[in-house]
Amino acid sequence: MLDSYKEHYTHYEADFAAGNYDAPRLVCEAVNRMYPKDGSVPRDELKVMDIAAGTGLVGQQLYDEGVRHLDAIDPSQEMMGVAMKRGIYGKYIEDTIGEHETQVKADTYDAVVVAGGFVQGHLPPEALDEMIRICKPGGYIINSMRFEYLVTVPEYHRLERHMDDLEEAGKWRRVDRRVTDRYFFDTKQGITYIYQKL
Repeated sequence: MLDSYKEHYTHYEADFAAGNYDAPRLVCEAVNRMYPKDGSVPRDELKVMDIAAGTGLVGQQLYDEGVRHLDAIDPSQEMMGVAMKRGIYGKYIEDTIGEHETQVKADTYDAVVVAGGFVQGHLPPEALDEMIRICKPGGYIINSMRFEYLVTVPEYHRLERHMDDLEEAGKWRRVDRRVTDRYFFDTKQGITYIYQKL
């Protein structure tokens, strides 16, 4: 997977530009719904972790909406190099997530977001456990992904079951589960989940 990004990082943003790929917009809209501009937490005080941040497409949209405390995790050094040129991230951690505990302290972020990270060979379902760990109680975990991957990627056959198990264990509660059309090149549906850490 990392080798593919060494080849792909130079034209990643052209392939995943707005209009071709809707996940960054959907994630940003979800953050805006959970933290409206007139809400109790000012947008410029929010702390947000961007998981599988890549070149920073999600972070840039959040920054443009007034979020100023952005950190990121991604295992690709090449993608990180592109993202850091944006000047929007405080920290960009070169790491995977889901198979070990990251260096991030528990209960740190108001929102932990991931757009397109649940792709074959990328995040395992257990990445959600780490996202919950680093999110503040009362904060939100937001995940936007291609709907078909719940069926076509064997590892994700258990993704929603794992989400339900975490809810039954009292780790979080579902706020929204929304399917949208034209998620990817006008042909693929997407699904966006919002959960609140308990």
